[in-house]
Amino acid sequence: MVSRKVSGRWAAIMAGAAFVAGAQPAAAETKSFVVSWFLQAAHSYEGDCPDGINPLPEDLFRIELRGIGMSEKDIEEIVGGVNGGAATDEVEHAIVNRGRHNGKPMNAYTYPDTVPDPGLHEVKGKFAYGFNLDGKTTPNNYEDPETAEKGVDNQYWRALGCNINHRGTKTERPAEWSLHWELNRNSMPAWLITVEADDFTKEGSDVTVTLNKALERVTRDANGYVRADATFRADPDPRWQNTLKGSIKNGMIEVRDPHEVHLSGDPYMLTDLDMTQARVRMKLNPEDGTIEGIIGGYIPWRRVLFIYGSSGWNSETMLGTDIPGAYHALKKMADAYPDPKTGQNTAISTAFRIVGVPAFIVRIKDQVE
Repeated sequence: MVSRKVSGRWAAIMAGAAFVAGAQPAAAETKSFVVSWFLQAAHSYEGDCPDGINPLPEDLFRIELRGIGMSEKDIEEIVGGVNGGAATDEVEHAIVNRGRHNGKPMNAYTYPDTVPDPGLHEVKGKFAYGFNLDGKTTPNNYEDPETAEKGVDNQYWRALGCNINHRGTKTERPAEWSLHWELNRNSMPAWLITVEADDFTKEGSDVTVTLNKALERVTRDANGYVRADATFRADPDPRWQNTLKGSIKNGMIEVRDPHEVHLSGDPYMLTDLDMTQARVRMKLNPEDGTIEGIIGGYIPWRRVLFIYGSSGWNSETMLGTDIPGAYHALKKMADAYPDPKTGQNTAISTAFRIVGVPAFIVRIKDQVE
């Protein structure tokens, strides 16, 4: 048996027909989307990094090489040969293996803890996107720039938001995440959003938000954007079924009670999204039928590090993310789920901006008859 979620337009027509015929009461309205963008929820503004934007890779290399006791002459010879990533094999080998353990060179991407902490600058501004995940308000929290919610937990932004490639706003996408998403959404399974409500215009109306991965990939239109009104089959695998309960508040779709969210990504540069204590707020755009909002919660910080470290040399020399620096910053800022043996927190609070375009979603039952 194959079932299809009904778009908002057809739901309205069917509900009207039922009323005229004196049949069953109008069913809930359903709107479905395919995710077109999924990015770090950046909120950069003048003064949020009072210690300055983090140095470029060459300067961070110098700091780290000094930390392992290398002479200034050798440092300049190596760093001067980086040449924007177009280095000789010898120079690349020296940078890649700048870690030290018992005096022996170690791969900085595989063993970032063998490289001295270069001390990345932290975001110390007042505002950041997200949610108050732990119910507390401390000096280490933020205020959401759109909702004015206090006590916002977003330590991922604090750790890496002063990197030039993480800077961005609601309308200016951060370079690091834009690149990862743009490169991988053509090959990874599409991510799907379905929102069901009795009345999208009624304050307090109950809402069900369903997040799934599809069996298909997205396709592009003539302008290169994710094509709207395409049809996708939701993957029936129970691992990717995420049902979140919320309500309409101030015209927004809000999920305030914590949920777990699991979505399959790309195994190389955009790994699975595993988020705990997740909250969501989204807004429908009546002009073009899109949906946009914020999803926040806790994610494994080592999973984030893998996204950067998997491309190692390219991430550092071309994208500007110092891998050992990111390792030390994320480890230091991690704020949830301590390891029972070491006490080190294994997860970090964060928020992502999610955008979807209208789509049709087919849901496949366990057995096809």
